Amino acid sequence: MITVLGRKADLPAQFRILVLAILLAILGCSTQSADQFEDSARAKYILVTALDAWRAGKTKSLTTRNPPIRFADDDQIAGTELVDYEFEDESAPIQPFQNVTVILSLKDKQGQTTQKNARYQIGVDPVLTVLRSDN
Repeated sequence: MITVLGRKADLPAQFRILVLAILLAILGCSTQSADQFEDSARAKYILVTALDAWRAGKTKSLTTRNPPIRFADDDQIAGTELVDYEFEDESAPIQPFQNVTVILSLKDKQGQTTQKNARYQIGVDPVLTVLRSDN
């Protein structure tokens, strides 16, 4: 029994079940959103860690981390230096296993600097990976 506008009212069982189902659906959705937020934050951290290591010339250190990060980028393998980078959309969430566009400022072995849009996919489970997906 509840009080509605000063009067006691008995809610039908069907209505109570409907309210309970809606509440459970809302709670289920908020848990999923929290998991997605956590994965997005973790994916961004992994990507930034890998790109910062490349910029510092220390990509080999990624394999000695705990857990290690597997980083694969053809420009980095070719010896191209990463001068700087920025996300195409800084405010966009980064979802695991979906393309993330990063604008790279690169310097080749001849000292020429160029900008290039690169797409990466980030894996968060079971192995941490940053893989260039536009090559």
